[in-house]
Amino acid sequence: MKAPETVPPRCGWRVRLAFVAVLLVVAGSGASCPGVLRGYQVGIMPLPRTLPANPTREQIIAAVEDNTGRVRSYMASQAVLSVPGVPRLSAQVASEPPRRFRLRAQTSLTGNELDLGSNDDLFWLWIRRHEPPIMLFCRHDRYEQSSARRLLPIRADWMPELLGLVRFGPNDRHEGPFTTADGRLEIRSTIDSPDGPLLKSTLLHATTGLVEEQHLFTSAGERLASVRTSRHRVDPTSGAALPRLVEVSWPASGVEFTLELTSLVINAATTDPGQLWQMPAYEGYEPVDLADPAVTITPVGG
Repeated sequence: MKAPETVPPRCGWRVRLAFVAVLLVVAGSGASCPGVLRGYQVGIMPLPRTLPANPTREQIIAAVEDNTGRVRSYMASQAVLSVPGVPRLSAQVASEPPRRFRLRAQTSLTGNELDLGSNDDLFWLWIRRHEPPIMLFCRHDRYEQSSARRLLPIRADWMPELLGLVRFGPNDRHEGPFTTADGRLEIRSTIDSPDGPLLKSTLLHATTGLVEEQHLFTSAGERLASVRTSRHRVDPTSGAALPRLVEVSWPASGVEFTLELTSLVINAATTDPGQLWQMPAYEGYEPVDLADPAVTITPVGG
């Protein structure tokens, strides 16, 4: 898909990533982000033991890749998006790894409030109450050169990992496993980036091999992003064990939210793939390319 053309900025864009602040305007009910849940809920199928005692790194990676590889498409038509201090929003989530992803949220009174998505060519972020009214987007092949990559670490192939569809990059360097104080297993990965190596910590359950936490750091130890997943259940059709609770944090951009997922449909044909994976056009919202040198990204409070 060809990226939409943007109107050249008159004096240069200065985009303030105020995701949380914008959602606070929606109206407040005081909902808070629930704590990390260590327990599992058993669905139709029990969670199997996939790892032997004292597994090797290769066995752990193979178990994770096998679980992810069972999912060709993912759809949650009934989900709840929660941000600390704001009301719960109804949401829909869809994914077709490695790059197709869509998260939409709305209220019954105001309609659409959030649209975060990615297709094979680009990703986008739209927030109804953002000022000025804009649609942020960036082509995947220009993301590494954009000013957004540190404050908004949403590289396309990482988006499905928010849903527990984790991959270990073949070009990344992996170490471990290490055993944590609470008995979980940790794989540490080094990922090359234009700003130097990034460090990723992946924490897994010691017997099921399910990924429970992912943390991304700079080489200096600054945390860029965290994802915690819990309440895993086995999908009876694909056999994949998938979380029902997802907690996401992007500290530099002030983004923090929780997704509660129900009614998952795995490996079903998408009813309208052309519309689902197409970057939408919202009337009155100007497309702004995050890779445009004229665009300056500033954090919340910056």
